Amino acid sequence: MNPLVSFVLPCFNSAEYLQQTIDSIAVQTYTHWECVAIDDGSSDATLAILLAAAERDSRFRVITRENRGLIASLNEGIAAARGEWIARIDADDLCRPERLAVQLGYCAQWQLDVCGSWVGFIGERRGEWHTPVTDAQIRLALLFNTPLAHPSILARTSLLKAHPYPADAPHAEDYALWCQLARQPSVRFGNVPQVLLQYRTHRGQVTQAKKAALLITAQRVREDYAGHALPLALQPLAAEFAKLAEPSRLLNHAEWRWMCDFFRQLLALRPESRGALGEWWLDTLQRSRGVSLLDAPAVLRLALQMPPPQAERPRVLKQAARLVMSDRLWQVLKNG
Repeated sequence: MNPLVSFVLPCFNSAEYLQQTIDSIAVQTYTHWECVAIDDGSSDATLAILLAAAERDSRFRVITRENRGLIASLNEGIAAARGEWIARIDADDLCRPERLAVQLGYCAQWQLDVCGSWVGFIGERRGEWHTPVTDAQIRLALLFNTPLAHPSILARTSLLKAHPYPADAPHAEDYALWCQLARQPSVRFGNVPQVLLQYRTHRGQVTQAKKAALLITAQRVREDYAGHALPLALQPLAAEFAKLAEPSRLLNHAEWRWMCDFFRQLLALRPESRGALGEWWLDTLQRSRGVSLLDAPAVLRLALQMPPPQAERPRVLKQAARLVMSDRLWQVLKNG
């Protein structure tokens, strides 16, 4: 009898934290699963750890071969999966014991096809990432960046086999895939509003070279999705929006004002996006330089029209203080 869920666990020189990840999979309260682990040509003890896990527990299956990269490993693992659902996890992250049980129940309750969860950070960073919860919020957030924590994903196997991770989207393969799937109205997204995964951050996780490649790929994906997902009246602005919406880009004052106007136009055309846009205009303000007390009326108008979530109140107050003392003084105090 085939398992209901197949974990897909890509591994490349992952020995340092891999055993902890395996242990977190093994203690799932929902037990009808398998784990397809792909050793992507590792030169450390990764393969030995995986083979030992498979010897202890027959639910672990190991594929080993030469190095082909993450995208190839993900698609190979999905192709080999026997379950109806794919559960993603990386070789340095940890599942909560109730992860599968909660996500399967949530997918059944809301009829979801792709389901992530909130995540907690471990390693060099602390805190939690509270991703958007509903299908509508996630589709809107895809205009800016991925709103789904990749290693927390539970998705229908049939969907991922029909739509493999795109080979031309290195380091942003998940963002590209979600944007591709979001073009289909029948696909439903969601995030469990509960921390079900511990996401490890550590040095060397993403090299500068990979960051550069990710930015290029994400920019292309964002522009393409914006041209599809924005209201028809705003689609001519898709290229400029995609450039300024890049989360790591610092905006000058003119670009900040352009984005303010864009948010107001988007709200007018999509009133249902009011709740989700509050966090995004606040992010944009935080990335903008040269703002001052003269921008306070525009910021107040945005706050009234698109209130940020209550959880963002500390950041709202921080940005309000920044406007009062002017950006130049704020940066001096921040850096000094």
